[in-house]
Amino acid sequence: MCCSFWKIKFSNTITGTYEALVDGRINHVLWYQNNVGEGVIENGMLPMVFEVCVRHAMSNPNWVEVCRGPMEVNNIEPSFVWEEAQRILSGKPRRRFSEIPGTRKTPELIEGEGNCLVIPLLGKWGSLQLLNTSEVPNILIDVSNSLKLPQPRRLMVGSSYGGSSAIIFLQFSIYDIVIAENASALPSVLSQINPLKRPKINEEVFNTLEAWYQCPIAVCCFNNGESGSAKPLAFAFEPLYPERLVVYTLDSHDGQRPDPSALVNLDHTVFVGSYLTPGSMCAHVSYQDEIPAHLRPYLPLNVMGTPIGEKMENGDIIFSTADVRAGIFDGLRSLPPFGPQGVPRLGHRVTRSDQYVLNRD
Repeated sequence: MCCSFWKIKFSNTITGTYEALVDGRINHVLWYQNNVGEGVIENGMLPMVFEVCVRHAMSNPNWVEVCRGPMEVNNIEPSFVWEEAQRILSGKPRRRFSEIPGTRKTPELIEGEGNCLVIPLLGKWGSLQLLNTSEVPNILIDVSNSLKLPQPRRLMVGSSYGGSSAIIFLQFSIYDIVIAENASALPSVLSQINPLKRPKINEEVFNTLEAWYQCPIAVCCFNNGESGSAKPLAFAFEPLYPERLVVYTLDSHDGQRPDPSALVNLDHTVFVGSYLTPGSMCAHVSYQDEIPAHLRPYLPLNVMGTPIGEKMENGDIIFSTADVRAGIFDGLRSLPPFGPQGVPRLGHRVTRSDQYVLNRD
């Protein structure tokens, strides 16, 4: 459930999966970054979400529909967005977010409360690695910038019809991380997490994840009061299912097991890539940080993807590895590999028709 959070809604999440060949072995690299806690300081409307909505309001006649989901999630009043857009278009200077009157505190952002990300890692247990991204805080921002659309427009969303566990404890950036071979073992060890970061436990969630994914699970714990963008998370592993690239977006914001039939709001930038994908089919990423040698084999130079601001059926986004290698960006919203059967699906897909602005060819 990367992007399936305990009890908090994040904005401008950047997440994707990249296929890398490292020392002769296929690795899938799960990349993830979100904004944490800015609503505590800035009265609940996350400044980055507000800024994106303002840009849409300045240039896109359908901005209300495009931004409806992110505005609802972050308690942003459309009138505030429209007022700021008109102010900028009239030539007046932009205001700091805190200077905009009438902003409201988001009730779910409670300063000092423990929280976590729950991330399935569909890889072999002995192959899991948490990559050290501490020297390159901007790499996923660079990926997101490479995927920007030529102009604001809606995402194309189509419908088609027809035993004991090993436990690892890590600390990285704002996170205290627990990785378990079997998710059901997690509730018994989360008591060892710093109380300021420890989330409230619902054992049913972990039992469900173990049944639905049958793979190692990472729980990345943090405190809501830690403001700003966390360092990028990057988990590399030899995949259990090398024929597919999975972007984990199964959603549950209420601390309960995910509802497989729910419609959920997405506010993500999603990307995939492979070391075999032709550069002419992709966006080229220009990194502003100096990339350390240990990260270079795992880091994508070319990616395919798109920002998403839509309401879609719950699930992860599944891409065919063969398609990605061929330069085809076509992801299907799908439930986990061992998820409930017989749930009606709408066949939502994530695609892109726009050319990439940043392309080296």
